[in-house]
Amino acid sequence: MEPIHGKFKWEQIIFSKMKHNENRNIQKGIKLCIINTFLINFTVFLDKIMNKSNQYIFLLMLCFSMIGCERSPGDVFSKAEEAFNTGNYRKALSGFTQIVTKHEDWDRKNEAQEYVSNYALKIYSRAETLRNEKEYYASVDALDYIVKYYTDLDIAPKSQYLIGDVFSNDLKDHSEAIIHYKNVVIKFSGSREEPHAQFMIGYIYANIKDKKVYDPVNALKEYNLFLEKYPDHELAPSVQFEIQWLGKDINDIPALKHISS
Repeated sequence: MEPIHGKFKWEQIIFSKMKHNENRNIQKGIKLCIINTFLINFTVFLDKIMNKSNQYIFLLMLCFSMIGCERSPGDVFSKAEEAFNTGNYRKALSGFTQIVTKHEDWDRKNEAQEYVSNYALKIYSRAETLRNEKEYYASVDALDYIVKYYTDLDIAPKSQYLIGDVFSNDLKDHSEAIIHYKNVVIKFSGSREEPHAQFMIGYIYANIKDKKVYDPVNALKEYNLFLEKYPDHELAPSVQFEIQWLGKDINDIPALKHISS
């Protein structure tokens, strides 16, 4: 085994581990000194306002509460998972991060690290699960968290588009769907989802027979905008077909007449 800077590799590893443990012990010692100083000063204060028996009871309660403040890594991880599964994603991330930074020797640290390193993907997967379980608004909340806090990731426009999809196909709130599809176009210009969102805006205006959204004039405007921006996109032929038969009944469209018969 080759020496490195006068020491063998195994010596360096042992020295590094001892140094790490020494630093942790120093930190614990400082905490204990602070607590001890606080208790001494607080006892002097209690002498002035309480009798002896009440002081003992109060100090015991105080000690138990201070000891309980340092939760075990298992408890922190359990609470973080609970927060994640109930939609409190900020609190969950705080818990998983605490495991990674303060409990690096814990045997399930890698699980917490997996959450921290791939948090947006974890939330997206959770959103899909919630949608499959028909928890649509909870799914939207999860996707919205990604859009707000992970804007620079590719999964952000995908999440924004999926919000529109949930409102359009699951909740049948087409006005709200248009808002979210437009957010894809405005906030995530150049993304893979942008042309698909632009198409859906025109499609809803053209085909959803709801007085709140049915608007052939706006549909034509959005479809023409699509062809102007993405003339070679795979959806361009579909847009041209939509424009050709815009406002027509399905029975008047030869290619679709068989659907109603």
